Amino acid sequence: MLDRAEKAYCLALESLQAGEYQAALQQMETAALRFGEDPEFRLLHETTRLLVAVKRELAGRPTGEKLELTEVFSHEQETDLRG
Repeated sequence: MLDRAEKAYCLALESLQAGEYQAALQQMETAALRFGEDPEFRLLHETTRLLVAVKRELAGRPTGEKLELTEVFSHEQETDLRG
């Protein structure tokens, strides 16, 4: 039998496979209580969080509007990407 965090992790993976990123992120928040220190889970969690944020940002923009991105690295070097 799966505990609550394991079930949430499985549901998150199912949601990702179905393209339901917001639902996956919500399930990952629950799974993070147990798996938050696992490097693979953290990468998946942060990537999903970023994807949801980008999709939210893009949803509010008119079609064809230019998008400027800034890539920030953990060692505090920053690179501007202009599209």
